[in-house]
Amino acid sequence: MMRRFGIGLALAMAAATLMGATASYAKDKDTSAAELPPLLAAGKVPCTLADSRFIGEGVGSDKIKAKYYEAACKEGLGYVLIVKEKNPVPESYDCFSTAVPGPDGKPGGLACKLPANAKPQDGLQALLAKAEHPCTIVKSRLIGSSDTRTFTEVACQDGQGYIYGFARKTGGEAPVQLSCIDPAAKDNLKCQLTDPDKLLTSVTAGLMASSGKACTVKDRRYIGATTDGTGLYEVACDSGKGYMLETTGDKLKDALDCAVAVNIAGGCTLTDSRAAETAQSALYSSLAKKAGFDCAVAKYAPFPVQGANEVVELQCSNRPDGGVGVFPVSGGKPMVYDCLRAQAEGYRCSFSKEEAVLPKLSAQLVAKGKGSCVVSGARAFGRTTSSDLVEVACADGGSGWVMEYPTYGNEPSALLNCAQAAAGGSGGCQLPTNKKK
Repeated sequence: MMRRFGIGLALAMAAATLMGATASYAKDKDTSAAELPPLLAAGKVPCTLADSRFIGEGVGSDKIKAKYYEAACKEGLGYVLIVKEKNPVPESYDCFSTAVPGPDGKPGGLACKLPANAKPQDGLQALLAKAEHPCTIVKSRLIGSSDTRTFTEVACQDGQGYIYGFARKTGGEAPVQLSCIDPAAKDNLKCQLTDPDKLLTSVTAGLMASSGKACTVKDRRYIGATTDGTGLYEVACDSGKGYMLETTGDKLKDALDCAVAVNIAGGCTLTDSRAAETAQSALYSSLAKKAGFDCAVAKYAPFPVQGANEVVELQCSNRPDGGVGVFPVSGGKPMVYDCLRAQAEGYRCSFSKEEAVLPKLSAQLVAKGKGSCVVSGARAFGRTTSSDLVEVACADGGSGWVMEYPTYGNEPSALLNCAQAAAGGSGGCQLPTNKKK
């Protein structure tokens, strides 16, 4: 499921309110250090007081008498508090907002002046250090404020750009961070310090380079982020192939062929997924045949990538027993496990039933001189460093067997009766008709 941000886009410029404010500077003793802590608490200002300043008293643009304070905060971003007459709950504006110059280009009367607040961008940097995508700010600008958040745009040293909205109140809405290539970063949240198209080109080129897949990118799009924070991009290649790119933070998590990404965020739209799926089925059929498993792939489903291997369940149109293919991403020997042995390897089939494997097991017993046993049941129960173990039961109620398969082989290399299996420390036979023996 894609994550949606509930951002109100009708932003009111906080700075516009402040430009009309005037204040007469107090010459009396500054008592702000004692007065500010309860005011910060009353206003739910996200600030642990580190330094303070009483700016003065005056009349704002709303013609109401007020006292004005400045607070430097341990969190990094400072604030100006306005305590209006007969109102115990102060208004608060961060120093990044109050630093915006007026129409004449000069700083407003409420610009922060405490040493810790002298560089408001540093306060914003402290907040971004804790963000989902940390950013070393090169350039920044104020966009404006909603009732719950203040929105800024930042251009980062690594070339990234973000819209960052931080909470105006303690316990308020969580901060949000939108990449400048996010479709949500539009309208009055549109980036101006970073070109979204150039950024998308740069990001997808870097992700494809780290994937190791050959692709000359001809088109690209940012899809969004899932509820667990996984970022999703799609790229289309000159060759006709396409990939769905999954990211964790700013790093590539996986590059999925569009043919296997049909159930992710609506699938690929820049490439023909149906044609890609047909081509992928043909590829898996070829790889399965190389592994000695003749399967005309009619349907497939990927498991999570295991190291250097792509793992895919296969349904075959030419045989009832499907399998799980383990295909090295870059060279190496492919292997397909039937849906019984696959369980010993840690995979479970959903397209084919285990019972479809039983005739093959009976045939393998015939080849081993045990033709009196027609397999009626089986279970994969063990795996050693070099082999898989499958127990079989016989339809005539005779003694069952444990068939040992080399990890990369489709034919059993050894047969053990139940007594031998028990003596070998593998746990022995457990199927009901075998336990009676």
